Amino acid sequence: MRPIERGARPLNPDRTPKTYTSYGNSRRDLIDRMGQYCAYCNQKLPASLAVEHVQPKALEPHLELEWENFVLACTNCNSTKGKKPVKLAEYLWPDVHNTHLAFIYTADGKVKVNPNLPGNIKLKAQNLLDLVGLQKYPDNPTSSDRRWVNRRDTFVKANAAMLLYNQAIENGAGDEFEKLLGYWSADNGFFSIWMQIFDKNTAIKKEIIKAFTGTANCFDADFNPILRNQEL
Repeated sequence: MRPIERGARPLNPDRTPKTYTSYGNSRRDLIDRMGQYCAYCNQKLPASLAVEHVQPKALEPHLELEWENFVLACTNCNSTKGKKPVKLAEYLWPDVHNTHLAFIYTADGKVKVNPNLPGNIKLKAQNLLDLVGLQKYPDNPTSSDRRWVNRRDTFVKANAAMLLYNQAIENGAGDEFEKLLGYWSADNGFFSIWMQIFDKNTAIKKEIIKAFTGTANCFDADFNPILRNQEL
């Protein structure tokens, strides 16, 4: 799960902080800051991204128009999370923690909590998966919830890209291909799958991080994930 940087509240042309009369009005600003990706499942969606309230507006109405409570989410993550009450400290959050450290992805489209996490952090990671339903694996491939299918397909694409990259290196075109891979990964979405597949390649990880708008700066000089805000 990609760690994201929302940044400070956007400014008006006169440099005063923006206020929103409707939370939907923040969508363009959120996309400008973090790209057209679901904050939770990391699908790229040029349309149908909702402004999602980290703390549900139905339960915390005073946060309905607060920039710090907004992320973007797909229909499935948003509807699964719904109006469930959340205690922030009981979860990992992509806008607060380095959630790229928290999960691993498998070729069959599954996402799992990193078994190497400390016990208390592992629980918070699992809470987030349960909250947005990322461990739903429907047997019916025509199901409206295709997050797992899209993860599986991305795993195939990323591995195919690895083979093409190796061929490009043999032909002396590795440098050009690295930049293309950054663009391809960002156009596809699922940041952490691409980063996982190219985990041993510093140059490509650099391009992937750069290509995904709004990725938080919580990677070391070799673009390996590091702790953020004292936790993940």
